[in-house]
Amino acid sequence: MSRTEGQDTQRAFSSAKWDLRKITALGQELTLTALARGDVYHSDENASTLTAIYRGDSGWQHRAIFATAADIKWPFVGKAFGGTQILTPRVQMVAAPSISNLNIPNEDSRAVDLEDSNLFALNRFPGYDRFEDDLRITYGFDWALRKSDFSADINLGQSYRLSDRGSIFPDGTGLSDKASDIVGRSEFRFKDLVKLTHRFRLDKDNLLIRRNEVDATIGSRGTYVQAGYLKLNRNIGPTLEDLTDREEIRLAGRVRVARFWSVFGSTIVDLTDTAEDPTSISDGFDPIRHRLGIAYDDDCLSLSLAWRRDYQPVGDSQRGNSFLFRLAFRNLGV
Repeated sequence: MSRTEGQDTQRAFSSAKWDLRKITALGQELTLTALARGDVYHSDENASTLTAIYRGDSGWQHRAIFATAADIKWPFVGKAFGGTQILTPRVQMVAAPSISNLNIPNEDSRAVDLEDSNLFALNRFPGYDRFEDDLRITYGFDWALRKSDFSADINLGQSYRLSDRGSIFPDGTGLSDKASDIVGRSEFRFKDLVKLTHRFRLDKDNLLIRRNEVDATIGSRGTYVQAGYLKLNRNIGPTLEDLTDREEIRLAGRVRVARFWSVFGSTIVDLTDTAEDPTSISDGFDPIRHRLGIAYDDDCLSLSLAWRRDYQPVGDSQRGNSFLFRLAFRNLGV
């Protein structure tokens, strides 16, 4: 990554991963994982990065990463509410030795946040530039209900660090203390017409809602409307620009106008004000992104043309218009 102004970073990775999945005689699903990775970095102009924990050390840096994990699930199936329910407790143990993280530049692992989707991940950081070391145990459960015209899926979980070594996660991400925040997700479906999803994160100390996200979809696969709402109250403060609090709504839809043709569009609106984020320049109702396009889909071919308008810069990406053409071939050789 080379910039005309700012920090330059070059990096190379080599990794190997091994997984073994077994079903025990008692019906438990056991997964063993081992990971080994080697990284080499070179960077300069590090001081131009304003946030100190993102800079790393200039020049050549290298590190070795090793991690192992054992994950066990134990599903229990029975009848309930006129259908079938499945209760699955889950426990995971992850071990990784101390890793050189802060002397490596951080370009792609900044927007870290504990969610239901990464609770049991080997590394809760996104990207490559930060890797979670330490010894930890993660525990939770999944509950599912299956009926002919209705289904429900609920999960809840938390993790706990088993060492006293300081965490490199910023405060407010849900992972900075020995015990993490509590995260979960619930999803409800009625036939193939309605889907409602709620994701949340609760503060481990006082159960305040740190993440509240709701998405609803109504319609068929070809014609539908979606609406979403997100509010982050992470209490991180204005010092980390990638982890500020925000509130937004999302709207999207697709209409099938012929057998293979459809039109689609979406919008995201920023509802954040200075009470939620002191650095925000939004008045509480500012557009973030609009998208509008047309698509063709059949059994062999998928193509689309979309216009996108970004109203706010994100990182090195500037505001403005862009066009995307997508072409995909299906079932080649089948």
